[in-house]
Amino acid sequence: MIEAELRGKVSSDLQDAEDLLTSAVFGLLQYLPPGIFWPVVLTHAESPAGKSFVERCKELGAHIAKYEKVGVYFWPVHQEYGEPDLLLVFSGRGQLPLCFIIETKLWASKSGREEQDQLNRYLKALKDSEWLGRITGFHGSVALPGLIYLTPRAAWLELYDSIEHAPDYLVADSSLFLLQWQDILEVARQVFPQANEPQRTMLSRIAEFLEHRGLAYFRGFSYLSLEDFTMEVSFYSSAKAGFSGFTEIPLETASLAKLCFYTSKQASIFRRFTEEPFEPVTARDTLFYGGDQ
Repeated sequence: MIEAELRGKVSSDLQDAEDLLTSAVFGLLQYLPPGIFWPVVLTHAESPAGKSFVERCKELGAHIAKYEKVGVYFWPVHQEYGEPDLLLVFSGRGQLPLCFIIETKLWASKSGREEQDQLNRYLKALKDSEWLGRITGFHGSVALPGLIYLTPRAAWLELYDSIEHAPDYLVADSSLFLLQWQDILEVARQVFPQANEPQRTMLSRIAEFLEHRGLAYFRGFSYLSLEDFTMEVSFYSSAKAGFSGFTEIPLETASLAKLCFYTSKQASIFRRFTEEPFEPVTARDTLFYGGDQ
């Protein structure tokens, strides 16, 4: 899937499918040993109170880097509470098995409201020892730190809503964590140079794939000189004096005598935008800023 998409062999319609994204990324991540990638990325998963998932695991006596094996179960069905995207199990080296759920989203939000809230339903499933044992094969005591909600945005309001409508507010508050796809990309880039093969190539491909999907954090503006622009480029400007959002104006249809562009007076470090009419602008002294994404 990853190689096909990177080479333009996947329909654009499929590139918005959450399940394919989940399968492609975690299909590789399931083969990484616990000491590689996982302890780093799970520090980026945070509760609304600011506690990391790794800290929560330590409170339960579970140290992620010390485990021996990782098991990833895709779309395990619970007859009463539904179908979470991923159930992960870390095991081995004398520690209690560690079980948690990751619910992934791309452009959609969580489903259900109040008693039918999706995240709260999956927390209930996680406490069903019979279901866990049937899926994972572990029938004894397990450490249950909670659920990670994985999205491309800072979906804190969705977590707050789940906590507000949870049967036990305090349990939900300590059991729900937010992680972004961008964090997976960043951590994959961070750790792959130190990894051995084949893990190094796997992490590199994951980072390349998520970058291709546009799931990277915004890293600031890059600049282009006026000479680099063609008539195919669209500029963004506000239609009102009070800024209320960007509208797209193709350069070939714009009245250059009236059009205003926003440019930075700082050539080396972006400080702020200033409004400049087009007519006095020259290619020699103006930089236009545009995002790479």
